Amino acid sequence: MPLDRSIGMAFANVAASQTDAAFTPALTAVPGRAYRVLALAIVNGDTAGSTVVLNSKPTGAGTAKSATFKTAANGVLVLPEGGGWFQTNRGEGLTVTTGAGAATAVAILVTYTLVAA
Repeated sequence: MPLDRSIGMAFANVAASQTDAAFTPALTAVPGRAYRVLALAIVNGDTAGSTVVLNSKPTGAGTAKSATFKTAANGVLVLPEGGGWFQTNRGEGLTVTTGAGAATAVAILVTYTLVAA
């Protein structure tokens, strides 16, 4: 799968217990393409631990594409840039789902590229 030459960054500031929350800018479906996550940083809120899952999002409910990442209160998780950690299904966007733990927001920064899937 050849990579496009462009690399983008997106951010999500997501409260606890959210399903298929959007990134800014929105990583919406692109026909014939998939989002490949090259790097990821998660910073959890300060009141409790929580979980984060990144999803491939069609028009219905999203399908988990990442592991369930767990962070403690004030926890940080970083996946450094590499060849790609995971990617969405072709023609689907990328969203995030958070667990019930954190009462304050989870900040997520994702570096991605679009690939011909």
